[in-house]
Amino acid sequence: MYEQIEAPDLSLQKIVVATSALNKTQGIMQLYERKDTSSSWGDAVMSFEVMIGKNGFAFDSTQFNVLEFEHYKHEGDGCSPIGKFSLGKIFSYHEIADLKMPFEQVDVNDLCVDDINSQYYNLLIDDDTIMNKDYKSFERMEREDMQYEYGVWVNYNTAPQISGAGSCIFLHIWKDPTHATSGCTAMSKENMLKLIYWLDAEKEPVLMQYVEER
Repeated sequence: MYEQIEAPDLSLQKIVVATSALNKTQGIMQLYERKDTSSSWGDAVMSFEVMIGKNGFAFDSTQFNVLEFEHYKHEGDGCSPIGKFSLGKIFSYHEIADLKMPFEQVDVNDLCVDDINSQYYNLLIDDDTIMNKDYKSFERMEREDMQYEYGVWVNYNTAPQISGAGSCIFLHIWKDPTHATSGCTAMSKENMLKLIYWLDAEKEPVLMQYVEER
C-alpha cells in the first residue's frame, strides 16, 4: 500500500510519523539516522508522541491514485497528508544559532496564504512587501498561542502549488497532548527543539507519514 513511501537513496535522516488508523489524531514520530547511503537505518535515535490533523490522515493526490484511495487531501479538510516530503526552512519568532538547516525568523507580518484563488497560495510571504494583495484568507506566522514559536516548513504541495490541494503544512508545537491540528503535525516544545537541532540539510532529511500497517 505504501511502497512509494521510502526514504530516498541519498537521504541520511528520516522522520517517520505513524498512526494506528486513518481517522486517528494521535501518532508517534520516530527519528532515524544512518552514517552513509550503504548503511541500514537501524533503531530510531528519538521517538515521541505527536498530534496530527483533527480528521486524521488523507492521501496526497500527487503521490497516490485518488481513484484508488478516494480519501485524498484538499484545502480545509482538517487532515494531515500521507506521503513522503522533503523539508523546507526552520522558522521561529527568535533568532537561533547553530542550526544545520535553512532558517527564517518570522513575525506578525509573515503570512502563509491559504486562499485557493490567490497567486500566493501555499506560499510564505511578507505582507509588507506585497503590492497586489489578492488573498482573503491566510495564517499569521506569529500567533498568540505560540504554536509557531518553533517550526519546520513541510514541502507539501509546493512543486508546483496546486490550488485547493492543501496548504501551510508544518511541523510545530502542539497546544497540548490532546488537541489535534488543522493538518499539521505537532509535538511538545521540548521535542520540537530536539527536532530542529537534529535536522541537517546536508543529510537530506525526509518526512514520511502514514497509517501503520498491521
